[in-house]
Amino acid sequence: MNRLASPIPMNRSDFRGHVVRTAMVAVLSLSAIIVSGCSGQRYDPSRATRPYPEELGQGAMVKVQVFRDGGDLIIINASAQAFEDLDIWINRQYMLHLDHLAVGETRTVWFGDFFDQWGETPVAGGFFRTDAPTPSVLVQFQIDESSPLLGTVAIPEEARF
Repeated sequence: MNRLASPIPMNRSDFRGHVVRTAMVAVLSLSAIIVSGCSGQRYDPSRATRPYPEELGQGAMVKVQVFRDGGDLIIINASAQAFEDLDIWINRQYMLHLDHLAVGETRTVWFGDFFDQWGETPVAGGFFRTDAPTPSVLVQFQIDESSPLLGTVAIPEEARF
């Protein structure tokens, strides 16, 4: 005779304990996923740039305004000069290469696309950031390897006042 095994009945306290354990495992798993997702990688050695060109110094100022908007850097070229093949330096540390910045152009770039000589990025900001955002205090253009850098007007965030 083939008898099917009947399930072992659970009392209410066993059932509640099972539900509580399952809920705890779900909450811990979800917490681990959220924490790992919010800790963005700010270091990529393959994206390392050259060191800041200290020896060039800064020459003229150009009519370019630069300000932060959350994790973005907004660049407004209010000058009558177009820029080709330029490197943008932030705070004498982080660099981003742009192929072109036209006369009158407004360009938005993500702050996390800037890298330093070790492959580290500034803190871009945003809601889920874990550190204070890196301010854009000094923004300079490098248009070639021998000319002095061009200064821009870096507009600080209102929270800095």
